[in-house]
Amino acid sequence: MEIEKDAVLVFPEIYGPNIYKLAPENPKVIFNQNCYYTFGYFSIYENYEVNPYNHPKTLATIVASDDAEKYLKYTFTGSKVFKMRLGIDNQVFNYGENKKKQISFMPRKLGDDVTQVISILKQRGTLKDWNLAAIDNKTEQEVAEIMKESAVFLSFNHKEGFGLPPAEAMACGCYVIGYSGQGGKEYLKPEFSMPIEDGNIIEFVQKIEETIKIYEEKPQEILSKGKLSSHFILENYSLKNEINDTVNIWNNIIQ
Repeated sequence: MEIEKDAVLVFPEIYGPNIYKLAPENPKVIFNQNCYYTFGYFSIYENYEVNPYNHPKTLATIVASDDAEKYLKYTFTGSKVFKMRLGIDNQVFNYGENKKKQISFMPRKLGDDVTQVISILKQRGTLKDWNLAAIDNKTEQEVAEIMKESAVFLSFNHKEGFGLPPAEAMACGCYVIGYSGQGGKEYLKPEFSMPIEDGNIIEFVQKIEETIKIYEEKPQEILSKGKLSSHFILENYSLKNEINDTVNIWNNIIQ
């Protein structure tokens, strides 16, 4: 298929330094979903005075978080960077009223950290009658159902452009404990969640234990924070906001 010369092509960041070499005559927009993958295919032994982000054929870069916006604006001075808010489908991810003594988590990232945190909890006999729900190989609907019935969700975000799972868990009313992965700093707020310094295993376990203790004595204290986080996420990261941001960004690019 022949590409029209005035077609604007959109590339993800994972194509690295080769983005501007593909269909070189066409204008391009980079959709950088994870700023920490930006230099994945760059070599530290080359200077790259011309790169996809400062190339004259690159019209703009679109990102999904405040952290990514700062990263790219600082790295590629003078380049056009726009932040688009990701939208969470509130028909799927919404507040769950029937919470259980359940802690859910996704084991596919930072497996070593997951193993340490869960093993220490078991070794210390902290969990008692709490259920652990590992979310893996599930449909979107199944993921949402597990989150809706979980009082707590553990975030193992790692160098994320945004980090959807904790935000989806918050939309379902989970009290989220864990790593922001940098990109999640804008929504993992201490008013209704428990951010943990990346890699601090003992603090991670301690905060889970503190949360379990509070829940056993005053469950409403944890549940009310989960409800507050759900309201925050669904108000700020709605599909409507994503659509509006997308339209505004592309109007700006095209102009």
